[in-house]
Amino acid sequence: MNLNRRKSIILVSIILVLLAIICVQVARYYHDTYVTEVGYAKTSAHVPKKEKTTDDNGKIIAHSHSYIYKFYFVTKKGERKTLNYELSGENVRPLKENSFVKADISDKRVVRGPYIISKSTIPDNIIHMLK
Repeated sequence: MNLNRRKSIILVSIILVLLAIICVQVARYYHDTYVTEVGYAKTSAHVPKKEKTTDDNGKIIAHSHSYIYKFYFVTKKGERKTLNYELSGENVRPLKENSFVKADISDKRVVRGPYIISKSTIPDNIIHMLK
């Protein structure tokens, strides 16, 4: 084998390893951010403070207000996940105090919901775990 062929094989091997690492990282990010499971939580006894909504740069968004919640979700598997959720919009109303909610959650965020539900729709093995 000549020297150029060896260099080519090494270069291709390095590129394949880097591509594999990138693919694994992308798959991990996707799973942590978008793969969901159902989570149940209870809203706090007090409505969060109504705040002006800001974008990612801290700039105030006109005609929009937010309520920032910290939810202590319990999944159907009994796992606990703490997630922040910002309820925002022009005519946004806070969630009712001490109500039960259901949401599709990932490891990083609330993907869909939360929706207010009745206590009777929550599985018995989860209801006692909710704060």
